[in-house]
Amino acid sequence: MTTATSIETKSGTGYSQNENPFKAGAEIADMAIKDNGLAAHTLFWLFATPNHDVKMLMAGMRSVIGDKPTIIGGSTIGVVTNDFLSYSGIMAGGGFISSDNSFFKISTEGSIKDREYEAGSNLGNKIREADITDNDSLLLLYDCMKHTHEEGPMAFNLGVPLLEGIYSQIKQWPTTAGVGVIGDMTGADPCAIWVNEKIVRHGLAGITFTQSLKMDTVILQGTSPASGYHRITKAEHNIIYEIDGKPALEAIDELTGGTMTWDEYPLFITLGVNNGDKFSDYVAENYSNRFCIAIDKEHKALIMVENDLKQGQEVQLMRRDVDFKYIQPQVEKLMAKLGKRKPVFAFYIDCIGRVSAFSGMPAEEALEVIRLLGDIPFFGIFSGVEIANIATSVKPLDWTGVICLFSEE
Repeated sequence: MTTATSIETKSGTGYSQNENPFKAGAEIADMAIKDNGLAAHTLFWLFATPNHDVKMLMAGMRSVIGDKPTIIGGSTIGVVTNDFLSYSGIMAGGGFISSDNSFFKISTEGSIKDREYEAGSNLGNKIREADITDNDSLLLLYDCMKHTHEEGPMAFNLGVPLLEGIYSQIKQWPTTAGVGVIGDMTGADPCAIWVNEKIVRHGLAGITFTQSLKMDTVILQGTSPASGYHRITKAEHNIIYEIDGKPALEAIDELTGGTMTWDEYPLFITLGVNNGDKFSDYVAENYSNRFCIAIDKEHKALIMVENDLKQGQEVQLMRRDVDFKYIQPQVEKLMAKLGKRKPVFAFYIDCIGRVSAFSGMPAEEALEVIRLLGDIPFFGIFSGVEIANIATSVKPLDWTGVICLFSEE
């Protein structure tokens, strides 16, 4: 547990592996707050594995923090704090920011299932009416699991139309980050997001942070181009049928040199879209990555997480970095954004596919992020989809980490 205090702002993090949800909620709150009281305005992050009773978790937390603080969060496979990391078994974790000054506003929308653009537009209208400014920042939460395996083939609620809907109302993106929550790698468990005791499957929420507390972000891609540009020549919805006029699976087989079987493509094959100058040097912040979640052997097609890879679009096969040298320059870039502002809390959104057990990496990259950020209170979750500013837009991402660093004057 790490706790930070200043004249106006307090923060801290906690976790619990207690299978009793009431006790777990109380343990998280006790660990995070320690001996510090809460100020007038408090936002508490609370994330939990799907097998937890969230209402009882909140009841346990509120037995410590009271009814006034606002609780936000959702499902996750695992949690990370300054001194804990796990994505196996039952657990919950959280962190808080508490200030004498009002620093956040929350907007919510109901189910996004099969109505992502409409739901995004509705949320965008609420955010706009809350008078968001260019200096404010925005954190988005949504349930990315459309249905479980029992309900049909694994499929995600789509982030692209969701963000397009938000943008149709706010017209200009502030500093933005977000998470599509997921509860397991197989799609067996339904997910949810929550704002206080309102727990919503397929839900959507936006938290606007005002100028008194600023959120800066940086993305950790962990990939680089492994090929030149290749054109998608046939695609429909989120299925890529052809690349360079060849069946997609055969095209990927050629690009990988036949070193993988088709069955190994899901959760490994990653295609990158360069949103910057294609003839310039590689700039990670200009790339939005999309990875394959399944294959269609009959049609020799790739089934992707999102539906924005269209016929005629150019993509590159992305190589996953096997060391963490790329992390330090990105963290240094993030810290430079603060200027003279004081960091008070870090929230890390980390793609579950990047963890050591699934990626084959020799260590957990989240631990390197924690090391580089030092003693800043740190809370992280493992996600299905990550959202961040890419070039002049905001996009859903795959195989990405997004560090959200909160600071005050």
